[in-house]
Amino acid sequence: MKGASGCLMVVGACALFGLSGTASRVLIDHGISALTVTQFRMSAGFLSLFGVLALTRRELLRLPWRRLPRVVVFGLALAALIYCYSMAIARLPLAVALVLQYSAAAWLTAADAVRQRRRPAASVLVALPLTLGGVVLMVGIGGASLGHLDPVGLVFGLATAAAYILYLVCGRGIGDTVPTATSTMYGSLVAAVAWSCVQPPWHIESGAWEPRALVPLVLIGVLGMAAPFALVLTAVRSLGPTRVSMLGTFEIVATSVIAYVWLGQALTLLQCVGGLLVVTGVVVCGRRVPDGAPVPELDVEQA
Repeated sequence: MKGASGCLMVVGACALFGLSGTASRVLIDHGISALTVTQFRMSAGFLSLFGVLALTRRELLRLPWRRLPRVVVFGLALAALIYCYSMAIARLPLAVALVLQYSAAAWLTAADAVRQRRRPAASVLVALPLTLGGVVLMVGIGGASLGHLDPVGLVFGLATAAAYILYLVCGRGIGDTVPTATSTMYGSLVAAVAWSCVQPPWHIESGAWEPRALVPLVLIGVLGMAAPFALVLTAVRSLGPTRVSMLGTFEIVATSVIAYVWLGQALTLLQCVGGLLVVTGVVVCGRRVPDGAPVPELDVEQA
């Protein structure tokens, strides 16, 4: 039951990520910088979490001082993840940026196998090619003109994968002593402060303060940061970074559906097949190892 609830949390987070990612791309296309989108996403996410906890669970506002360094690293990883992703989707097709991000599943699986010096669980070995293969079909890599993709965008896409791994590992590492809501709130605070140092609020372009941009920017912070990252962080504590990274490929499906409904972008037959493979991989990944043993994960205490 615990594993099933973790899977549902990741799927729900993917839907919110897909919605916020599409909205972010629309804002960027209308002249709002990726840095501004990142800054609002972090700041609005922190303020919404702080407001909810201050009104309902004030005890969760307390953070053990000995965990402060790990929370700072976690927040910086979160800031890097959101920024690199925003820069990637500003320079690349949204789907290509996502497939680069979710290559993290392959890196985590390989790292697990090397560290544990044994073959990964059967469910992981089956789910990994299904999810990554489905992602490749959905983004149309086989028919894409990769030589014309922005090289800077590709670098940011790979950096997104690295930041995603660091975020998952750090989130697992602080999970034993810091509640999900607390770590997500303070992590977003660290990220917001970091980006405010890079771009002070008074340097934000004037267009971002207009209602037509400000309202979606705030909503992206609430629905695209606070809620989904809290769900992912809760799930990673029960499922582990590797499984969550593979389950996260469902964001490709969610984003494709949202783009179709919102922007009228239809899916090809191969993309539909890819979506089916991703969903199948999600189902396989969500199943427990037959003998009930946990899947080997990175040792976050040594990370």
